Amino acid sequence: MSKTTKPYDSKKREILYTFWDDLPETKIVVDYEDDFFKHFARKFTFGIVGKGIREKLPNGDIVTRKALNAQELLQELNDLLDLKYKIKEEREKYDISLHSLYFHIQKLEEAGFIKTIAILKEGRHNVAYYSRTAKVVLSKDTYTEDEKLSNAFNSMMKLATKINPDLDPKKFKEFEDRFHEINKKGLDQVQRKIGGFQDQIYEANIDPNDIQQFFTLLNQINPEYVKLYSEILEYIQLELW
Repeated sequence: MSKTTKPYDSKKREILYTFWDDLPETKIVVDYEDDFFKHFARKFTFGIVGKGIREKLPNGDIVTRKALNAQELLQELNDLLDLKYKIKEEREKYDISLHSLYFHIQKLEEAGFIKTIAILKEGRHNVAYYSRTAKVVLSKDTYTEDEKLSNAFNSMMKLATKINPDLDPKKFKEFEDRFHEINKKGLDQVQRKIGGFQDQIYEANIDPNDIQQFFTLLNQINPEYVKLYSEILEYIQLELW
């Protein structure tokens, strides 16, 4: 959605565009409940402030603004829901008031996913604008996945050594350590790559977390992974293909 700024507050609104350059490249949030994003309003709001909205300035320039007030977040949220749910009865299940949205914004702030960028005087009201706490915000799901992978290595070690007692359990620990080392190096490379594209990401009105996810998928064909997997299969003498 494209908006036009009001001339009377264009100077005060400068921070709503400049703050992004000063944000950390990456932040990891781990202290929140497992079902934190179960409510659609939190998930969508977090995505909206990452993507931002296109806005027309008084001088005619079209820019992306990633700091939004609650009313704008509600409008963007409703627009997304209207596109997603075409059947009236389904759409009505996701009706949400501005008051309820404020509650979820507060929860996102408390958890560290978003923060107040500025409070501007607009007419007779003080209006808060919100955005992410970093350009790319990683959740504890990343570490939950690491834990699952560790469990997978451990379980495979138990199975393989049960099938062939001559196999060394310590070898599986070496494989796991190498996997996590490759994974961490790949994540660091992805973050540096995203950092180099920040201007284009901002201008294109897209969510850096989406690019993070895409590069993470591509990282699965990392030659170091392929080499490690081949060594594991050879060691346990397992043919899958």
